[in-house]
Amino acid sequence: MISDAINKIVELAKPIEFTVDGRQYSSKALRPITEPVPDKLVISTLTGLKDYYDRNPDGLDLSTLIFRISSHDKVSLLGPLFGSFERRKVYLEAQFISEDFPYGSFIDPESFIIKLQAIFQQDDTTAKLLAIVGNIKDEKVMNVGDDGITQQVVARAGIAKVENVNLPNPITLTPYRTFLEADQPLSQFVFRMRSGAAEKSVSCALFEADGGRWKLDAIQNIKKWLHLNVSADIQVLA
Repeated sequence: MISDAINKIVELAKPIEFTVDGRQYSSKALRPITEPVPDKLVISTLTGLKDYYDRNPDGLDLSTLIFRISSHDKVSLLGPLFGSFERRKVYLEAQFISEDFPYGSFIDPESFIIKLQAIFQQDDTTAKLLAIVGNIKDEKVMNVGDDGITQQVVARAGIAKVENVNLPNPITLTPYRTFLEADQPLSQFVFRMRSGAAEKSVSCALFEADGGRWKLDAIQNIKKWLHLNVSADIQVLA
């Protein structure tokens, strides 16, 4: 009795294939039994990708490898298709880790100044922003016009002198948002300031204004770096 019951359970556990309207179905979900693959190595620089490829410590057939740029912060080194299910091995993956700027959020001037110097390439535009934000007087942010673009703030121009300063908009800045070996993409931003409530000071914000175009530019910059520094003949998918 018990053995018959066990055999019946085993029989019911087997998937059954059947056809409905000319289409093949199974009574159970099937999972393929695939060949084992090695764990991918994870690094944080493009230089690491170059070193692995140039030294080839695992004795790979370099002519079959592909560099895949998945995004502005991820590049993988892939092998050719293999096995009955035609899978690919991911030998190495570079992931860029950066400090994020709180785009779209108003923050206090002190934090804004620190992040502007730490996360952005310094140029004439950042110098102008630092001069404005570093010399503003509280409660003196004024909206000028109804288009939502032009603003004025009262800033110290000397020891005792103050003057109205127009905020630049839109502005072009260069944040560190992709691998540092590659050229950083230029990005458009809207810079805004506003006065807080009685208990709060003036706050500043940057709003992204390029529709994410910088990500495409970053990918192309990574591709250019790989061709220049690894080999002009490598296969790169971007």
